[in-house]
Amino acid sequence: MDIGLREWLIVIGIIVIAGILFDGWRRMRGSKGKLKFKLDRSFANMPDDEGTAELLGPARVVERHQEPSLDEEDLPAMSARELNKRRGSEPRQGDLNLDEPVPTLLNPVDEGKPAPRKAAAKEEPKELPPVEEVLVINVVAREEGGFKGPALLQNILESGLRFGEMDIFHRHESMAGNGEVLFSMANGVKPGTFDLDDIDHFSTRAVSFFLGLPGPRHPKQAFDVMVAAARKLSHELNGELKDDQRSVMTAQTIEHYRQRIVEFERRQLTTKR
Repeated sequence: MDIGLREWLIVIGIIVIAGILFDGWRRMRGSKGKLKFKLDRSFANMPDDEGTAELLGPARVVERHQEPSLDEEDLPAMSARELNKRRGSEPRQGDLNLDEPVPTLLNPVDEGKPAPRKAAAKEEPKELPPVEEVLVINVVAREEGGFKGPALLQNILESGLRFGEMDIFHRHESMAGNGEVLFSMANGVKPGTFDLDDIDHFSTRAVSFFLGLPGPRHPKQAFDVMVAAARKLSHELNGELKDDQRSVMTAQTIEHYRQRIVEFERRQLTTKR
């Protein structure tokens, strides 16, 4: 069979293509060997230190950030027994004389006249009954730095608390600081007090709002005001509400506190009969 020019060209083309493919395969195989040899030498020369172990070893587990915790020893006592010890120095309603003139721009007090004597100086104030129950709401800072003094002071002043007896803050019937004490707020870290002279450098990890029973004439309303003040501080200064057992305070916890007030008032009525 005669082979024409076209057939010869096809055969020659196939041979040329096969040669090109074979040469490319040979070069690629040779370069892989060199690359592998270079990589082996590179890893062989690396120092055997901790960085290499981290590179070749399993992924590290990053510790989860935990909120600062409060030890039992750090927290001031907020029991009924402790409050009864301190209550002798608490402000009493009999100590307040709301009839005294208040200086204003339109009605300044005459400095030449002696100040009127308080009613408390004429008669002995009534003794407060001993505390039987204490309702406590702790507000714990989420940040390790705690609540900064200036921000904390501004927040609680807006809620009507005023610095007073025992070097802690009290919420009176009046936002101006007059009337009976509804509830109080202490430093959540021992000794439980505040130093206003150093408030710019002050910080604390927690504060404790507390209401003693028997206490204000309308304890349920006073408790609601205390809850509002604690929530405001928690919301604005990044805190967390906790109960007297330092468990997270829920709506059920608050309702349980209200039931405790109802039960206490019921016992008081039964005792009086």
